[in-house]
Parts: sequence; C-alpha cells; structure tokens
Amino acid sequence: MKRRFENSLSPVSKKLKNNDEICGRKGSMLADCSNIMLNSPPVTPEKRRFVDIRDDSEGKESAKKKLSFITPPATPQKCRETSVYSKAKALFQRGSNHTGSTGSSHLVGRESEAEALNEFCLSNIRKGVSNSLYICGPPGTGKSAQVDVSFQYLSQSVGRSQSSHVSTIEGKKVKFIRVNCMPISKPESIFHEIYCALNPSDKLSVSYTKRKTEDDLFSLLSQGSDVDSAVILLDEMDCLITRDQQVLFQLFNLASERKNSSFKTNIILVCISNALDLMDKFLPILKRNALSPQALPFLPYAADQIKRIIVSKLQLLRGSEQDKENIPPAMGPPIMHPAAIQLCCRKSGSVTGDLRKAFDICYKSIEMVEMSLTNQKEPTQYTVETAPKVQISHIAKVCQNSFANNMNSQLDNLNLLQKTVLCCLVVHERNNCASIFNRVELTVNFFYDVYVKISKDHFAGLLGAVKKSEFLEIISTLEASSAVVISATKHSRNDSMDLGGKLVKANISFDALLKCTNDIGILRNLLHSSAH
Repeated sequence: MKRRFENSLSPVSKKLKNNDEICGRKGSMLADCSNIMLNSPPVTPEKRRFVDIRDDSEGKESAKKKLSFITPPATPQKCRETSVYSKAKALFQRGSNHTGSTGSSHLVGRESEAEALNEFCLSNIRKGVSNSLYICGPPGTGKSAQVDVSFQYLSQSVGRSQSSHVSTIEGKKVKFIRVNCMPISKPESIFHEIYCALNPSDKLSVSYTKRKTEDDLFSLLSQGSDVDSAVILLDEMDCLITRDQQVLFQLFNLASERKNSSFKTNIILVCISNALDLMDKFLPILKRNALSPQALPFLPYAADQIKRIIVSKLQLLRGSEQDKENIPPAMGPPIMHPAAIQLCCRKSGSVTGDLRKAFDICYKSIEMVEMSLTNQKEPTQYTVETAPKVQISHIAKVCQNSFANNMNSQLDNLNLLQKTVLCCLVVHERNNCASIFNRVELTVNFFYDVYVKISKDHFAGLLGAVKKSEFLEIISTLEASSAVVISATKHSRNDSMDLGGKLVKANISFDALLKCTNDIGILRNLLHSSAH
C-alpha cells in the first residue's frame, strides 16, 4: 500500500520529499537549507608578509650597503669662471640690486623723490601721528624699488633694527609692513592682512581662522600693539578699487590725522598705483570728507637719468676686479661704448621712459656680443678692459626688433572704435598739414566734432554713435598705449585741466596705421582717400 502511494506521487512531490529527507525532520527544511545555501566556498589562506624595519646589525650589512648607494655621491665639478659678459647681464636682470650699496637712501636718478619720501616717514614717526602718502607714476619708474630702499635705509641706517621688520627710530618702535595687493582675491581681505602683520601672535589662537574686518583692525589700533607706529606699504593699490570705493575710503580714514587721539598705534600709509589721476577719478568721496592724501608723482625717466643708472651699474664690474681708486677718471664705462649707451637711453626715454625697457635692451645687446664671440675665443678669457664692447649697431638692431614689435602688438590689440578714432585723427592731421594758413591747435573737444563729421561722411549706418564720455575713454586708452600724445595748451597754466581742453596729437606713422588696418575695408578706404 505504501509502495502504491509513493508511486502515485507526482515528480514534484517526490522531489520535495527527497529534500525533506535530506534536511532532516519535518518543518526544518527552511532553516537548514538556508544554512546550506549561505555556506561560501573555502578561501585559500594568504600568507602574512612583514617588513622588518628593526635596526639589527646582524645579517644586515649587505642591505645597508645597497641603501647607502641609493643617492650616489656627486661628481666633483671643476670650478668654472664666470665670464665678464655673464656678470654684466646679471646687472641688468630684473630683480637685481638697484643701488649697488646697502646703506644708500635713494636710487640713482630719484634723489628728490627719495628725500620727500624719507622726510614724510620720519616727520610722522617723530610726531607720532597717522598720515597717508599716494605714490603714482607709470610702470618702470622705480616706485616700488625706491620704497624698498627707503624702508631699508630707515630701519637699518637711521634706526636700530631689532628684528626683520621692527626698528627703533628716535626712541619709538616702528614696524615696516609690505603688502602686495595683487594676489588678494577680495579687496576686503586687506584688513585681515594688515591685522595679522601687526599682531603675528594671534596666528596661534583659534580666532585666527576668522577673517578680520575693519572693525577688528580698529580695535587693535585702539588697544595698541607692540609698536608705536606702523609704516604700511600697499603696492598695486589699483586692485583694491571697488564699485563704491568703500575699502579705500576705510583705509585712508584709518590713516587720517583725526584718528590720532583714538589710536595707541599710529598708521603711516604709503600707497603705490600706476594711475596718475586715481584720487580725482576714483576717490571723490575722500575730498568730500577732507581725506585727500599727499601725492608724490614719479615721472618717466629722462634720457640723462637712464644714462646715469646704466653707467653706475657698469662701473660695478670694474670695481669688482680692482679698487675704484686706481681707475682713471677719464676712462669710460666697460662693456658698452658711450655712444651705444647714449642711443639706448634716447630710445628708451623718448618712447616709454620705462627703465626696465632700457635694461632689456642692454641685456640683449650684451648677449648678442657674447654670442658672436663663442666661435672665436672663450668669453672667460676676456677681462673688463679687454672684452669687446657693445657698439651702436648692436643697440640699433635690438631697438628695431623691440620697439617695432611692441608698437605693432599694441595696435593689433585695439578694438574697432579705437582704430577708427585713431584713423580719423591721422586723416585730419594730414589734411590740416596740407594747408599752411589754416593750421589750428587740435583739442580733444574739437577733435570730437571732427570725428562726428567724418563718421557721418564715411561710416553712416556702419558704426554706432559714440557719446562724448565714451570718446574721452577711447582717447585715454589710446594715450595709455602710446598711440596718441596728450599735452596742455600753451596758454593754460593748470596741469589738472579737463581732458577735453588739452591738445591731442597722433604718435604713430601713417604707414604703420595703414598696415594695421589693412584688413578693415572702411578704415583702409578712409586712409587711402586722404593719401590722394
């Protein structure tokens, strides 16, 4: 009977019955089978590897010998002599020592500016008052270099240096702080930089993680730090300009004489900017609140000033080999011919007045002479007196490549409206020069009327109308790129007169402008029409 019942079961039932028998008693199939299914296959055991870092001397000699040869000993090199040309090029590299002596108070050619800067700092330190000075001038006029020389002179020669930044000047502790505003991402962070420079011990506290504001700096100056006065240099102050100029206003307000009674630590602020009219253009709020700082302009270098600087640097070569007392006074400067120096100075002084440009010309000219002597004789065999000098031909070749490429690149960077205004100026000057009796002085205001007339005649419907304010900005941009020259009139005695009343003149040749605008049809047609 039992066999019949088993035979009558379906295949599925038989399968479940067999599973039930394998798993054990009835009702335990779910638990037991799940245990069987969760069992993972055996894993091969891994060997544990250890690195013995103990300093055992037994049996480790071979390993020590291998480790000792990881860094091979340096191959002894022969002491090579530096050629006189390499020494001369090092003098004209950017970042080299400008003065030649550590105790100097001024740069060569900046005697009057250095005297005014040093007197400004010393007088305010003696009085124990706060004040501000605004140094302005185009790039390459020695603004930052002169301030560095003055700070070093005041801290080491006039005063007694106590640390790298703190000195005692006439019985008062003075701290010199240098801040470059260009890397600062937000203008408001300048207060944090000044605060941390005045109170370096706060870096160890938890509050250093919080950005300091103008109120924190005000409270620090009111409570007093470890110094009596702080002379703060803000280089590249243009980077702190905001839409409402609030940051600059707060800085000059902290350095005003009205805060002398409130502060125990006075601030002497020295700001450097490349904009000549920053106080008039961006800070009208200062004048309304009687906070206009003193101004110290650095004009572009003249040719004679550049010559004095170059000759003084070249004389350092001769002084390094023999005493200067043994040098005849009639002997000229080494390495460079006097006529070549004169040509370099005139080119640099007439075009830009940038000292760095003159240094680049000297560097490339010396390198050109050095390269021409490599196949003839070793440069190290020459001395200061026997080395071939830089001639006029070398300077002329370098100047032709430098200034031509510079002017072409500046013209290529001008936009369409700027090129249009420049073409109108050149066309008007050519037409005006053709008539001897009708020549008049061209002011900016009169030139605007000329531009409007030429635009209606030649560019009607092609270019949009330019407002007077936009036109003045274009003229300022062209002056910054040395494409035009702005000067005061003969009868005006006020140098701060309005831009519209000043004279304007093109500073570019007709052929260079024609080459620059050759791909612009309307401007090319305008220039060709004036040529006939």
